[in-house]
Amino acid sequence: MGLSAKAESSGTCGPNLKWHLTDDGVLIISGKGEMADYSVPYNSAPWRYFGVKRIIVGDSVTTIGEYAFSNCSSLTSVTIPNSVTTIKEYAFARCSSLTSVTIPNSVTTIGDNAFNGCSSLTSVTIPNSVTTIGGWAFARCTNITQISSEAVVPPTCESGVFFYINTSKCKLIVPKNSLDAYKQA
Repeated sequence: MGLSAKAESSGTCGPNLKWHLTDDGVLIISGKGEMADYSVPYNSAPWRYFGVKRIIVGDSVTTIGEYAFSNCSSLTSVTIPNSVTTIKEYAFARCSSLTSVTIPNSVTTIGDNAFNGCSSLTSVTIPNSVTTIGGWAFARCTNITQISSEAVVPPTCESGVFFYINTSKCKLIVPKNSLDAYKQA
């Protein structure tokens, strides 16, 4: 669904953050600090039903809020800057057209269900900065065929992180000297 003449196409999304949605479906988050947290259905993100296809998060954003981009079913790509340290719960859940995401080396925490149901994701790279991956974070990402973890020490993973991923068709790539640590994790 595209923007209608009455649709809100800009506003605030945190104490010091603004958002703007272009006519061609590019959502730009700018400013400094943490994004607001949203919930479904009572406090949904204002861009939720406007056919967001691409997201550009500005260089001074530090946290992707809860449910910030969940259910953006037209979303195919997102640019997350190195300023982001936390991707909160359900941030990108059920973004069914999202094909790839690059998680920057600044992120330390990936929240519960952060990418749950991103059924078009085919690969994910977890940088060495990530220490914690919340429950069900990548569950139901049924088309993932490669998970690369750059962390020498395996991140702490809560239950169900990779639930419903076809492990017989998915390749896990870890640092060579860390293979035993991952086998024991």
